Amino acid sequence: MRKALSHESVYLFLKTFLLLLSVMLTAVYMPVIKSGVPDIKWSVPDQLPDRWMTFLLQMEFYHFSNEDIAEQFGSYLRGAISDPVHWLTMEGLSFTSASAVSSQDSFPEPSESIPPEEWFLTGIEDDAVEPEEIAETSAAESTGLPERVLIYFTHSQESFLPYLPGTKDPNKAHHSKVNIMQTGPVIEQALEKRGVGAAVNKTDIVQTLRNKGLDYWSSYDESRHVVEAAMGENGQLTYLVDVHRDSLRREATVLDHEGIIYAKTAFVVGGNHAGSDKNQAFSEEIHKRMNERIPGISRGVYVKKGEGTNGKFNQDLSSRSILLELGGVDNTFEELNRSAEIFAEVLSEMILQAEPVSAP
Repeated sequence: MRKALSHESVYLFLKTFLLLLSVMLTAVYMPVIKSGVPDIKWSVPDQLPDRWMTFLLQMEFYHFSNEDIAEQFGSYLRGAISDPVHWLTMEGLSFTSASAVSSQDSFPEPSESIPPEEWFLTGIEDDAVEPEEIAETSAAESTGLPERVLIYFTHSQESFLPYLPGTKDPNKAHHSKVNIMQTGPVIEQALEKRGVGAAVNKTDIVQTLRNKGLDYWSSYDESRHVVEAAMGENGQLTYLVDVHRDSLRREATVLDHEGIIYAKTAFVVGGNHAGSDKNQAFSEEIHKRMNERIPGISRGVYVKKGEGTNGKFNQDLSSRSILLELGGVDNTFEELNRSAEIFAEVLSEMILQAEPVSAP
């Protein structure tokens, strides 16, 4: 134990010393460099040499006494280190798109909660309190409008702590009955009352994974089958909305606007496919319009790519595909529903402007 602590202390000392030395040298020599080279252009490589990656991993992880932990972290971040965008992440900082940092209240970026393995494998769960806020929207009536929007839930059992009285750990906020899927009818009805037809896919992806013996990381593969099947049956479903809830705590996911509490939203774009720029532009427009209505209700648009993330989120299926983070683990359905209304208002406005829909 003493040896492990000693290694860590030496590591932290060397790291701090090198950081201070680099800052000092930069301050001393930068004026000289700038005067001698009037036009400096920096070029960052797309891929680091393997020896650099190995060295950086050793610097970050050699002080762990448990070799298995070091190996797991090293394997996970090896790809991330090869991308210079992720270097700051290793030091506890987050990278977000330009739109996400446009407001002071945009950090931190969306975060997925990883459910406990024993819960996922067994499905055994604590009792939950049925929210009163969804009773009126549980049975939406068909309006006959052509369905343009598909609402679905890749992480279908993401739940909320206010309805799980026996649960304190945010990572355990998952439930088969009280979960993010109950926001589907709210969004559907909010769209339809504005003249845009929508369909809520009620497939419980998590339960499907259990039934098939697949792990939780296969969620997006399984939801892809669901989306492709729905689009195959109805070619007009070109607006795809995958609704999640963030694992961030209440201080990051609530907004008090004129005395009314809203659940903050965020949008995630997968950057690992050719059409991601169109997905990003579409999400950024929704983000902008929501904040024009309720300033600060949307935290931003976040692009995720590279190792350690799905990188597509099925958004390659449509340029109008959205991954919506609706609230967080501490939000109530009352707060979620208010923000769902604002989201639906903006989305319907954009759809009707782009493709006028005639009532039957």
